[in-house]
Amino acid sequence: MSNSCISLSGSSACPAWSSSSISTSSSLYASFPFLKGVSNLTDFDNSLKEYVRGSYISTKYDDLLGCQGLNTSAPNNYYAQYTTSVLCSSVVQSSISDCKLSTDDSLPICVDTCALWARSEQETMANTDLCDKSDKDYTDLIYAELTICEKPSDALSGDCVKGAANEPDNCGFATNTIGLCTFCASGTDSCCTKSNATSRCDGVPVPTVTLPPLTPSPSATGDSSHGLSGGAIAGIVIGAVAGAAILAALIAFLCIFMRRRRRETQNEAALNQPNPQRKGGSPSMQQPPSPTSYNMVPGGRVTRMSALREMPSSSPAYSRTSAAMYSGGAKYSDTSDSEGMGASPGAMSKSIPPVTGKRHGSLSSSSILAGLESDSSPRSGPTNQYSSPEAVTSGRSEQLSYFRDYYSSDEIHAGDKVAVLWAYSPRAGDEFELDRGEMLRVIGIWDDGWATGVRLTERAEDQDLNYREQRDSGVSSGSRMHGASSPMPSGEIKAFPLVCICLPQHWHKILDGSQEDEEI
Repeated sequence: MSNSCISLSGSSACPAWSSSSISTSSSLYASFPFLKGVSNLTDFDNSLKEYVRGSYISTKYDDLLGCQGLNTSAPNNYYAQYTTSVLCSSVVQSSISDCKLSTDDSLPICVDTCALWARSEQETMANTDLCDKSDKDYTDLIYAELTICEKPSDALSGDCVKGAANEPDNCGFATNTIGLCTFCASGTDSCCTKSNATSRCDGVPVPTVTLPPLTPSPSATGDSSHGLSGGAIAGIVIGAVAGAAILAALIAFLCIFMRRRRRETQNEAALNQPNPQRKGGSPSMQQPPSPTSYNMVPGGRVTRMSALREMPSSSPAYSRTSAAMYSGGAKYSDTSDSEGMGASPGAMSKSIPPVTGKRHGSLSSSSILAGLESDSSPRSGPTNQYSSPEAVTSGRSEQLSYFRDYYSSDEIHAGDKVAVLWAYSPRAGDEFELDRGEMLRVIGIWDDGWATGVRLTERAEDQDLNYREQRDSGVSSGSRMHGASSPMPSGEIKAFPLVCICLPQHWHKILDGSQEDEEI
């Protein structure tokens, strides 16, 4: 610290800055004339107290603010709230460089204290008993002082000194009773109670004045102008153009995202629909010859399939309702509703098993099976078991003559052999439990992504080798007759999801591709 610096430790005028120091350099005399001749702390305290009650009054109110009719014989009435604290903060801030003060040792006065100080000066100028009139725009001048007081960055934070910490008595008005009474007349600050303002202000005339807000007028901030400057116009134009460009980019991004989302949705919908789509009236059901050695497993789907297959192939097209009529309309137990989550086979990874589509009762896309979950569902029989959904409502699901393989461009027909690509755990008694590599014979194909069939003793690995031998010998798989290559095997007829199977000739290729993806 320089020899021209004096520590404020023990100061009576600035006790809140006891860890700070002030400079007595002559460069500060113009702003702080009370520093002239100060050589120690006692000199500083006495000089500052004499200054705020003497020359400071005439310099501030007469010379700077233009107060006319200043009563110099009553200087106490002109002491603005926390004036000494504001001066302490100002001289400390001006001494930071000379005294090498740290941030903690040079805390500024808080902004709210600055505002109280400026407001008090404004009230003094508006009191005609203290100032008859002013020949200057004192509001703008006081606002300029307020701006300087609030300039330190820490003044807005909690790292600042409140005026009450430095001047705790009389709400910071020292001996200015008029100022104290004016402040406490319209305020409820606790300092008013502490200062016993109620009894002290009894009989003291408090002026009623309307104060303008402490904001600068146009003349105080520069030359008045009726239009915007060139720089302001350029800034507005550049900002508008930049904002429009950002908005356009956001709109374009949103359009691209929505278009991609719509395309993916359409692709998923196309992959989930049977191929080819049916046009016109309901197509005639095409079924392989009905074997007599099948063992029917109880359940809505297989019982319905059996009833449909027992009809002659020349019968006209009919819906699930007509099938139920031919089967005698008997009700049967089906206590599982086979809930599942829908998924698009085209969008799934090769290395992750697909999620099977929701099974709608007897393969009916309009089944009300979900409605049978409540206690109000129809029941039949002495055991009070659930009736099949077909006994409650008429189904509108239709049987297909063929279905496009999910994993190739080939078609799966009734009577074809298919290989299990993905394992499946049954969720109803009339569904197959599938393990990879098993072979099935397709009996019926339905438009909700499910099929019925029987299990074969063959393995997909053997079928793939046979297919390669046939391919190498020149036998085309496209020339084979669907469903007529071998007699129908006997066994239980159960349902299985088409998304879990593929044609045998593609089985190895799909698995090899899945393994390559996992290795990558």
